[in-house]
Amino acid sequence: MKIAVLDDDLNDLHVLCTILDKICADHMPRPIVRAFTDDKKFLVHMSSARADIVFLDIYLKEHTGIKTAQILRSFNTNCAIIFVTTSRDHAVEAFSVTAAHYLIKPVTEAGVREALARTPFFKKECPTIPLTIDYMEHRVPIENIRYVDADGRRCCFHLTDGTVLTPYITLARVRELLENMPMFLSCHRSLLVNMDDIQKITSKGILLTDGTLLPIATRRSSEVERGYRSYMLKKMRAGFSS
Repeated sequence: MKIAVLDDDLNDLHVLCTILDKICADHMPRPIVRAFTDDKKFLVHMSSARADIVFLDIYLKEHTGIKTAQILRSFNTNCAIIFVTTSRDHAVEAFSVTAAHYLIKPVTEAGVREALARTPFFKKECPTIPLTIDYMEHRVPIENIRYVDADGRRCCFHLTDGTVLTPYITLARVRELLENMPMFLSCHRSLLVNMDDIQKITSKGILLTDGTLLPIATRRSSEVERGYRSYMLKKMRAGFSS
């Protein structure tokens, strides 16, 4: 695992990297942490040696970390972006680059651990859904479900590793099992999508991080956009309060 940190304030950079070194010491294999004070050098590095997790200071000398994140997203859609900032004024802008979390300076070890836990690479124990396949029950982590599509009494569970599971279960039952999971959105009568796996919503449909394009029912278009925006803003606010 690779972690990159961009902050043009040397003191703040040192504090964050010290905390990361302490946290990473508990993980095997130990993650590699690279630190940068210059956004141009950071982007050059990221174009060839892609990091899994990126910490970006929002207030850089030449422009905002939001702009740097937008450039980063143009060639790396999968890394987890964590903004580090002294202000909460950029939540809506951060929505466009699907930031995983916010850290408010001065950063603390608890805050950094919480931010890392919101990425796919430092996960807390996550809830699962029971699926019966070939008479055997499988516990599938909720976070691993990219989307679910239905065909009669069978549903196809498309997982983040490319696996497709097809248990005998109705979409109505799936909705019941996932009713307490706010990340799932119904974009079509036969589709449920994990909003954590959405790259963006376009006029053609929902584009997922793996390039899959899912249709949106015409009558649900506005509802889907509102639901996704509301969910992402709630995630941002949760980041502020941690």
